[in-house]
Amino acid sequence: MKTSLLALFVVSMLPLMSFDCINDPHSITISLNLKPFNATYPLNNGSSKTYAGADTINPGTLYDQSYTLTGATVYDIQVSTKGPDLGLGSGVVYVGTGFGSEDTLFTYNGRWSLFNTPQSLLTSTLITKNAKGVKTLTDAVVNKSPQITLRVSGTISTPPPAQNLDFLIVSAYVQAYGHL
Repeated sequence: MKTSLLALFVVSMLPLMSFDCINDPHSITISLNLKPFNATYPLNNGSSKTYAGADTINPGTLYDQSYTLTGATVYDIQVSTKGPDLGLGSGVVYVGTGFGSEDTLFTYNGRWSLFNTPQSLLTSTLITKNAKGVKTLTDAVVNKSPQITLRVSGTISTPPPAQNLDFLIVSAYVQAYGHL
């Protein structure tokens, strides 16, 4: 009997209570999977065994700007190649916000043809992330930086045989957290 009376009392009082999470949409944290940060770097034919390039991305185009972001995390990085085997390849991908400084996001090292199948940071030993670069990327997303630059510098053991056949493709997958 006491339990029934207590339950009836609690149920009758629910409409009179106010819950912040229901009344305030800003208190609900939402997880946002951003579109990937994709950068493609073509290799020029010739005798050079080095390559470099930069690609600038506006992170604001990767998610709905009406959200206020409170945090972000990188949940994967993938590196892939297109084109014939160029032997051993290695390189560094840097991340910057266009304000002069940049940090190493990750390094990669291995046979060019192995990267014809995208190599993931989650499963491949050919990619090594750098925590400082990951922080630079996530801070730029949270702070709504107008641009993020991914710059690559690499070497190969065999020069590309023809122009516009070989490419290095970098994709960084970021999840952000925030509220409306």
